[in-house]
Amino acid sequence: MLGTAFLFYPRWHKPQTNATIAWDVSGYYMYLPALFIYKDLKHCTFKDSILAKYYPTPDFQQAFIHQKSGNYVMKYSSGQAFAMLPFFILAHSYCHLTGAYPADGFSYPYQACIGIGMLLYAFLGLFVLRKVLLPYFKDATVALLLLCYVLGTNYLDYSSIDQGMTHSVLFTLYCLVLYTTARFYAKPSIVYALALGLLVGYATLIRPTDIVAVLIPLCWNINGLKGFKQQVEFIKQHFFKFAIIAIALFLVFAIQMVYWKYVANEWFVYSYQDQGFSWLHPHFYDYILSYSCGWLRYCSMMMLPILGLVYFFIKGKNSFAIVLVALVNFYVVIAWDVWDYGGTAGRAMIQTYPILAFPFCMLLEWAQRRKWTSLLLHVLLALFTYLNIWWTYHAHAGNIQVTGMTKAYFWKMLGRWDGTDADKKLLDNPQEYFGRPQHSTLIYSNNYDRDTSANAIRIGTESRIRVSKDLQHADLGTIPNSPTIKKWIRASADFYCVLKEWDMWKQAQFALKFFKGTELVQVNFIRVHRLLSHGETRRIHIDAIVPSTKWDQVNLSIWNAGGDQELQIDNLEVISFDD
Repeated sequence: MLGTAFLFYPRWHKPQTNATIAWDVSGYYMYLPALFIYKDLKHCTFKDSILAKYYPTPDFQQAFIHQKSGNYVMKYSSGQAFAMLPFFILAHSYCHLTGAYPADGFSYPYQACIGIGMLLYAFLGLFVLRKVLLPYFKDATVALLLLCYVLGTNYLDYSSIDQGMTHSVLFTLYCLVLYTTARFYAKPSIVYALALGLLVGYATLIRPTDIVAVLIPLCWNINGLKGFKQQVEFIKQHFFKFAIIAIALFLVFAIQMVYWKYVANEWFVYSYQDQGFSWLHPHFYDYILSYSCGWLRYCSMMMLPILGLVYFFIKGKNSFAIVLVALVNFYVVIAWDVWDYGGTAGRAMIQTYPILAFPFCMLLEWAQRRKWTSLLLHVLLALFTYLNIWWTYHAHAGNIQVTGMTKAYFWKMLGRWDGTDADKKLLDNPQEYFGRPQHSTLIYSNNYDRDTSANAIRIGTESRIRVSKDLQHADLGTIPNSPTIKKWIRASADFYCVLKEWDMWKQAQFALKFFKGTELVQVNFIRVHRLLSHGETRRIHIDAIVPSTKWDQVNLSIWNAGGDQELQIDNLEVISFDD
């Protein structure tokens, strides 16, 4: 973890949107500079200068304007800001005392202190998790479990690279809730009850849906049907202590309510606006196995504790609480409509890993009782670890895109350490032909020198076709079906990139569309900005397998997809060829 954080990808040395305090992290953090530096929680008038100087996000997406009050309301709740507060104070004091850096909340000391501070929380979580597990499992099993989590799951990324996100802090809080719950049931006391209320309340303040953590102390001692009756009696016997848990939980979350009342004059504000849950239609397959960012597809190590859940429910101690919290948390995560969680779906389950450590450890001990299951286990652990290291490397430093994959791109790039631009076309078009076309026939060409459409632009003595903010679509040509057309069609053109469009959803699409009359039969497209840099001219092609169904013409076009950047196209050639 130290090597990953300090040597492989120290975010605090990175600029702009790659820095520690960027994207979502800047949203969690924004309370601190707004309150302590700029003293402007309501209007956030400092935002424009920060965006211009540090560019942590493309716009001020961390907050929205509340309609009734006209004030800004932070999208994310304030819990993570409290975790960051000690390290913010350290950085702010250093900037004031030395004058070496601007005391503006975003200069280098703030980036470094927040990143390193969040890493310390991650180490604390592993330390506490070991203490939680040792009463139930062998020391060697627990050691192997910790290695599996750190080397073989996305915990490595979210503890050591993207440590500013909420997940490693929540991981630690769940470990502390488990540890305190065990102590509370061994010796019920007001102190432990207060601690549980504060811990669960704090988890809720970080991420409101993590109020499900309260199920741990509520259901801890249930094993089998008799356990329900015993648990009810235990709660009755210690009702005052459970009331303390509830009151402490509410008082901690009330911090957020006080903030809402201050900035919006309402005790409750749903800050996620149009984002919500589909409780009756959870995104089960998409979240788990989608090629774009499926949790178990890219964090396959976690298949093992999932497999161990049933066995643990039958044989494990305190099994009802563990299985219940795991399932409820999972259901909440997959019901969220933004199921990809910004492209790394598995991150939303990280705080559940301390819960899943119980069935994971039980599976590890069961598998090592026999030689063949032990061998199979260690092969799987090695394979899943390799996959996680591969994913972590390419997520930050490699040239293989490991989020937003397609089926074709995933299976071609899985486990590889280098990729080509041709490979990236598979992110949009699964029919890329790899190899040199044989026996090709030219079926269409156009240099657009005689084009007089609104899309034509004169460059010296030649003309090009362009798309831009005001010219979103350009027709590049139409080719009728004929006997000369073979199995494949390849369209090539020179593309000149004035300014690169970084937003994938706004990248211009070079498309082949096959029609039968007015009926669309097949579409193949690529996003050309994936393959271009600022000011670069490059010849780019798109391939398509000719449809097996009847069609009568293929249309070539370029669509700017709502983007603002100008793209120019020239010297189009279309060939047809066989394998």
